Amino acid sequence: MGIWDSVKDFRKYSNQYLAAFTGTLLMLSVAASYGWTSPTLPLLLGDDSPLPITPDESSWVVSILVLTSIAGPIASAWLVDQFGRKVTLLIAVLPSIVGWILIGVGESVTVLFISRALSGISYGMAYSSMPLYLGEIASDQIRGSIGTLLTVMAKTGILLEYVIGPYVEYRTLAWISLAFPATFFALFLWLPESPYYLLAKERNEQAEKSLRWLRRASDVQGELKMMQTAVERAQQNRGTFRDLLNRGNRRSLIIILGLGALQQLCGSQAVIAYSQQIFDQVNSGLQAHESSIIMAVIQLVTAALSSSIVDRVGRRPLLLISTVGCAVGTFIVGLYFFLDQQEVDVDGIGWIPLAVIMIYIIFYTVGLATVPFAILGEVFPTNVKAVAAAIYTMFAGSVGFGVSKLYQLISDEAGTYVSFWIFAACSAAFVVFVFVLVPETKGKPLDQILIEMHTSSNRSLNCCCRSNVKQDPQVTA
Repeated sequence: MGIWDSVKDFRKYSNQYLAAFTGTLLMLSVAASYGWTSPTLPLLLGDDSPLPITPDESSWVVSILVLTSIAGPIASAWLVDQFGRKVTLLIAVLPSIVGWILIGVGESVTVLFISRALSGISYGMAYSSMPLYLGEIASDQIRGSIGTLLTVMAKTGILLEYVIGPYVEYRTLAWISLAFPATFFALFLWLPESPYYLLAKERNEQAEKSLRWLRRASDVQGELKMMQTAVERAQQNRGTFRDLLNRGNRRSLIIILGLGALQQLCGSQAVIAYSQQIFDQVNSGLQAHESSIIMAVIQLVTAALSSSIVDRVGRRPLLLISTVGCAVGTFIVGLYFFLDQQEVDVDGIGWIPLAVIMIYIIFYTVGLATVPFAILGEVFPTNVKAVAAAIYTMFAGSVGFGVSKLYQLISDEAGTYVSFWIFAACSAAFVVFVFVLVPETKGKPLDQILIEMHTSSNRSLNCCCRSNVKQDPQVTA
């Protein structure tokens, strides 16, 4: 494809990218709340702490956000179908705004905990609602790249906290971070609602207007008619938890929950939240915050690369590569910490765990950090997407809470190497899960994916199988 063809393609999809970019500013905001702990915890635990806390309280500062994120999907599951994807996302950012204000003015650990709890609610609402919006506004040809933009923006939020945090005061960082959710709210007000939701509410004229803007086309009747058919088919069933247990949806639910568990059990959240404390234990020649910034930059670049290749390489190959890489990486880092605890001289090889963690982040980001959200928007019918996304986020949040809280406990009591070897064992076990159960959905219309998920007795969506079906516009059932 020539440069001019690429420019024409970008112009064709530019409004969809604009809507997706603006919407995923919410992901930047909530991920910044998660990344905030890496530069902040060493400061709060230090001798000159602006708000002295104990090591146990520091683990709660990390894990309470993950714990309360479980509550977010409960609200968003109802809101997305009653008031729409757009309104839900605007509501989702409000607890985050309040959370940053509380950090800026709070004088006690209790206020800090409340702030983290509110940020967790935003985190859960955002992660359960955003994949629905992105999946429903995107054309088939760019659905994967738009879906993974969610993770690119999340990694940007983490990077900003890593870069700004070590160089500003505790409360100053909170006021700077407040600008992220405030900017999202101001800009997203002007973006369109999902045409699928509008059709489901029989607001056909608004749906057509929204689709025209998204597709930059005046004639969208063909795609609109297919969307209408898909919505009508979806509304024949109630969107309840019971619907998730029928044949095709049950298979999709198992896949999504497995990927949610894998995202947490591979150790990613512990590495991100405790990065400076981990790098403090590594004799690499770099300061801990410098290593954290390098890691965040690598993660962002890899996430951007993943968003451009997910529609070329496919979902399943990226997941397999990512899971294997995480297993090997955490095993090697665990081995370093084991040798260090056994008082083996590791001063000359301190660069090895640093390099391996960077490679680990690349493997994690290229697949596990991005692809599950793209799959989440593809393998469920419209009528149960909200429920499925809510259950996914709640389940992943529950597992993530356990990882975030127990990492500090296990590392303090048994050694950091034990935590990393647990991550390695879990990743290795999930390689089998991905290979056996996760389908390939690359380049297939949503309607075809759903039909195959519900009717096929074999893995007709399997790895690297190219669809022979003509690429129709996006359709959900």
